Amino acid sequence: MRIIISTFIYVLFALSAIGQQQKPLTVKISTPTVQCEKCKKRIEDYMKIEEGVLKTVVDFKQKRTTVTYLLDRTNIENIKTAIANCGYDAEDIKAAEDIYAKLPTCCKKPIDQ
Repeated sequence: MRIIISTFIYVLFALSAIGQQQKPLTVKISTPTVQCEKCKKRIEDYMKIEEGVLKTVVDFKQKRTTVTYLLDRTNIENIKTAIANCGYDAEDIKAAEDIYAKLPTCCKKPIDQ
């Protein structure tokens, strides 16, 4: 009888934990300094290690990055900062200068080449 009760309690806790998970949120971020396929790969690879980010798709022709993330693990500001730390502007957050300087020539803004 004790095993049945403890199993029942365990199932209730498991179901309540499943019900508390939030759905992922998808946002589109303007990344105006993304120039080429190398930029796309660099951002997508960098965002794989960011906590809470599930998926990142960079469209360098439209200069837009679509990010799907878990709201309880990160937020939009952290994502923009991560993109800036990768060397690219993300809406109102400018790229980190030291990292931008290390980007390949094809990944820099046309005025800086």
